[in-house]
Amino acid sequence: MSKWTNLSYANVATTSPAAHQIASEWADSLARGGAAEFDGDAEKNGMLPLRKSASDLLSCDIGDVCVGSSATELLCSLAWAISPGAGSNIVSSRASFPSTVYPWARVAESNGAEIRLADHDDRLYTDPGTLLSLVDSDTSVVTISHVEFSTGQRYDLATLSDAAHSVGALLVVDATQSMGMLPIDAYRSGADAIVSSGYKWLRGTYGAAVGYISPSIVGEMNPGLVGFRSHSDLWDLRADRLELPGDASRFEFTTLHFGAALGLAVAIDELNEIGIGEVWKHNLGLADLVVEAAGDLGLEVASPLSEMERSAIVSLVLPEGVSSLDVARRLQDEYSILVTSRSGLLRVSPHIDNNEDEIEALSSALSEIIS
Repeated sequence: MSKWTNLSYANVATTSPAAHQIASEWADSLARGGAAEFDGDAEKNGMLPLRKSASDLLSCDIGDVCVGSSATELLCSLAWAISPGAGSNIVSSRASFPSTVYPWARVAESNGAEIRLADHDDRLYTDPGTLLSLVDSDTSVVTISHVEFSTGQRYDLATLSDAAHSVGALLVVDATQSMGMLPIDAYRSGADAIVSSGYKWLRGTYGAAVGYISPSIVGEMNPGLVGFRSHSDLWDLRADRLELPGDASRFEFTTLHFGAALGLAVAIDELNEIGIGEVWKHNLGLADLVVEAAGDLGLEVASPLSEMERSAIVSLVLPEGVSSLDVARRLQDEYSILVTSRSGLLRVSPHIDNNEDEIEALSSALSEIIS
């Protein structure tokens, strides 16, 4: 049993025990026997369990899902595949996690495109109207974090996709802070691409990520990252041709930690078995308790609390002169409670593995620290 109370899934999950076991067993078998334990067929089909689990979670077809080693990797490949041209613009939020924007900034620098970032207020809140006001006839891509890492602000994907599509632009979503926390219906969202790392709300470990590519655009996508897995016939190893698969697997280009991918598949299966709607209900219930505890302690909540914009991330404003970094360290060192300091806020992010008693323990510890 872990000695830690992890209330920081927005940082790093407590890995699903089943996922950890599978990843460890895969690594052990590879160390024992190499290709005898993981042969060509196993490598060829190694992504399929994760693609199936993720497609069930996202309510889409398995052919719409690809596997990568990180969300950043998938975003980089997407950015070069879409490759916004000179004179076009890419719209995002200044509050976004850097990896949501950096791949597009690199492509924009190379191609002569413009990056437009919506400003936020002093509590890191981005008015969706401000973001939408940046979209015009020259916009090629709107790219956002579905849930902002700092405050948990959640955007309505359908609204953003409608705005993007009205000018012929694409919507690319970094769902690392939402996938596994709350329901995402890929088709109904209207998003053209969605990516997520596996080691946060999906409860996997480092080294595996998933992506959704809309079937309406996948045939036009020439991935920015290619390798021997990019060819439709994996083991037809010739360098004089490259024929991409017709589905999202064209974004799978090389080997990765297959143990992490197989483990992540099982972790997602656990969420699917519980039901992502039930997971979301549980998470919101715990978030409500964090908000209530903050009120009892006289702390301001920086996170949006409206039904349309809230998430299971609750970021607290500490009293003047009290460092969120120091408080997070004391919670870890003295109480074995894990939260995160981000952007000067104390970020609490409970998930399905947490319970009400753990929120009460956090409240009690905070009372002692800040009194």
